[in-house]
Amino acid sequence: MSDFEHELLDLLEKDVKFDPAREEVLRLQITSEFKKKKRRLMIWYVVYHVVALVILVPGLSQVLHSTDQLEAIRGVAFLILGAILLIVIKLWYVINRGRLEVMRELKRLELRLVLDRRPAQPQQNPAG
Repeated sequence: MSDFEHELLDLLEKDVKFDPAREEVLRLQITSEFKKKKRRLMIWYVVYHVVALVILVPGLSQVLHSTDQLEAIRGVAFLILGAILLIVIKLWYVINRGRLEVMRELKRLELRLVLDRRPAQPQQNPAG
């Protein structure tokens, strides 16, 4: 859990009056935190795709340029391994991206529900 998540939990657990402007800042911080997590997820997705392609390309080369049957079988094995790895990577990415989207919306909803139960801070009257 990041420092921001700890700060958010502390804020939600305290029973203090809350400023609507602070609510908007927190909502934007929640969104930016999840954008960072999605960016890291995308980086790992690309890295794993490169690894799968590193496995696929030699396999394809072995299948196409094989001189004997054993070399062709080894190439087919690499092709199958690379294809399975690509499928698993795509499933992993879709599941984790969906999870991050749901978590972001849950955090925003939790913030909204907690703040709706609290009284707003009274407005400061500079003339009085």
